[in-house]
Amino acid sequence: MLDQIIENIIQKIRREVVQSGMQDIPLTYIFTRNIPHSIKHFFDQEVELWIREESEKFGSSERFDYEMPEVQMLVDKIFDILKQTATFHINQFNRLLERAIKLEANYLIRPQQTLTQFLFKDSPLITTIEVYDMLKYFDKFQYYKDALNDYFNLKYMREISQNQFQELITAIDQQVYARTPVETALQTLKTINNFINEGRPTSSDSMDVRMMIMVFKDRHLDDFVRLIEQEAQHGTQMLSMSDTEQILRAGKPLHELKKSKPAASTYQDIADIEKAKPEVEVESIDVPEQAPPVAEPESEEFEYEEEYEEDDTQPIPTVAAEKKPSTDSTTPSAVDQLADLVSQKMKGDHLEDLNNLIDPKQRKKFIKRIFKKRESQYQEFIGLVNNTPTWKHASNLIDTFFYQQGLNPYSREALEFSDLVYNRYFPKDISINKGEEFRN
Repeated sequence: MLDQIIENIIQKIRREVVQSGMQDIPLTYIFTRNIPHSIKHFFDQEVELWIREESEKFGSSERFDYEMPEVQMLVDKIFDILKQTATFHINQFNRLLERAIKLEANYLIRPQQTLTQFLFKDSPLITTIEVYDMLKYFDKFQYYKDALNDYFNLKYMREISQNQFQELITAIDQQVYARTPVETALQTLKTINNFINEGRPTSSDSMDVRMMIMVFKDRHLDDFVRLIEQEAQHGTQMLSMSDTEQILRAGKPLHELKKSKPAASTYQDIADIEKAKPEVEVESIDVPEQAPPVAEPESEEFEYEEEYEEDDTQPIPTVAAEKKPSTDSTTPSAVDQLADLVSQKMKGDHLEDLNNLIDPKQRKKFIKRIFKKRESQYQEFIGLVNNTPTWKHASNLIDTFFYQQGLNPYSREALEFSDLVYNRYFPKDISINKGEEFRN
């Protein structure tokens, strides 16, 4: 269901932004369109990364002093002007839009996991300034930003390890849900359901029980997880918010509650969590100082002749292009046909073999970093993707594989691999980015 919701939202935004014959999309134009603020914010942050890369070039000169306040003021003015000229090629826009929607969905459903992966994708220790910068990608669950900002200021923190962050974000949610757990859970579900309704033909207050389980598991709401899992075991696929409220308040599965008169639902009167604005008393949170875990040293220049040992103790997972049924009364076939039509027009008459798109150096890096030195698994997966006709199904394969292997989907290697596969289906991207623009 979620895959179709994401696809519907992507198509909806594309129709609003992309006009017939449009090849280049200015950032200033994106700001004028009637699309979610979070999507505008995502593209704005991408341009900010471009500016940061450009500004770093100014600080490398040994001949001139770019640190002078007068010079810095002028440089900042130049980049303010340049930002107004930032433009995305249509293919790049499509790829970034898909990434933005998936990131938002993952963040809404599993914020603790997503924030940890997104913030610590390159290093187990980052500065708090980096945390501030990367949190700008997200405009929901403002209480996380407020609490993190207050905690960093209170503790005079300048850097934080991944372990510390995980303890901190867990402690924040423990406080938020401790006061009124049912009301706060419903507020959270309402915020998530508002996002889901963006991809539905008509609004609904029902949610997939599997999604609910992920929502509660991420926030360590074990009692709620147990209750919803009981519903799933009884064959329930969708739950209305009113039924969910009854289950959570009574602490009993729905089939037991139907034997008695249900209490009146208050869900319609409950605000989403953005309007509720839960507060966190950071003074009561104490995350101990920890030595950051030792990161595996980066080694881009490893020998191409290196032989990999197969790990027979760990079976190669089977990855299948699973097509999940949609429970909405929509017409996914029409959306699929539109996506396939666009793909066919952009890719040409045939799909390139991935073995030809991935150079030897990248191949070695992917085998080492993504496939844990299991070359046969790499070859099997590449063969599977080579036989996959559309990017939609290939993307599902990649997402499933990353999840099965416990890989961070926001790491450099994961993004580079995903982008190279994307370029197979939309080869015009190859001449534009070759999978490089998302690596930083």
